[in-house]
Amino acid sequence: MISQRRRFRGFILLTVLWMALGLLLAASSYLATQRQTALSTRAEVETSRAVELARSAMNVALADVGRIGDDVPRSRRDGTPVAISMAEGQAIYRIWDEGGKLDINHAPVELLGPTLQRLGDGQGIDAFDAVTIAQVIVSQRGNEGASGQFSSIAMLLSELGFPQDASLDARRLLTTYNGNTQINLETAPAALLSAIPGVGPSDVSRVMDRRSNGLPAPQLGSAAIWLRGTEGPVYTIEAEGILNSGVRVRIISTVAAGGVSFRRGRTRFDILGMEILR
Repeated sequence: MISQRRRFRGFILLTVLWMALGLLLAASSYLATQRQTALSTRAEVETSRAVELARSAMNVALADVGRIGDDVPRSRRDGTPVAISMAEGQAIYRIWDEGGKLDINHAPVELLGPTLQRLGDGQGIDAFDAVTIAQVIVSQRGNEGASGQFSSIAMLLSELGFPQDASLDARRLLTTYNGNTQINLETAPAALLSAIPGVGPSDVSRVMDRRSNGLPAPQLGSAAIWLRGTEGPVYTIEAEGILNSGVRVRIISTVAAGGVSFRRGRTRFDILGMEILR
């Protein structure tokens, strides 16, 4: 009789322990779920704050790119970053003049090849591959010769086997908005200048030094045939919001001059495209 009671009590105790363990596991699972939800919510809030910071940078950049007149201070149009410190982080913007980039719809192989090789450096693209890709691009432009109809640089290079990771760098040097074979020497990025035949490292240094001091670019001998372009009317703006917590968001927008607003004394711009990179 006593033995049966002990077994019964042991069974009850074991049942209680299993129930307690189940409740503990359920509580742990609930707390883990709540913690994950809280973290996700916090991440969304942080991302939203970073987006707003990037939008602030974009608004400042649009005001910058719209300034007219030689006596009005403007940032450089070669992708030089402009940083604005705020309480919750930094707002950074860069402006690229599309006239200072190489147009894949017009550029010849002798310019496309070295540029693609520079973009593919460290990405498995050697000189032979770069020239081959350049020849394919030129041949695919159709019977129109120097005026093809490519609209997306990233899509084109991806189809031709170019590393996708280099897409953003490619858009900083290549364009479909320049409209001719010429490159604006006053706004061309240093990486593009160094890829142009006849332009050496010392030439690039001279151009960048004079540009940073507000002086006109020097003549570059035989390379001058490719460097006679003009600025605008299309620009690409990269605006980045970086929170103190490290969360960052980038907004990339392509804008085209839409005429002068006499009421505000600034150039109006039409937005051709915009994307948010989180």
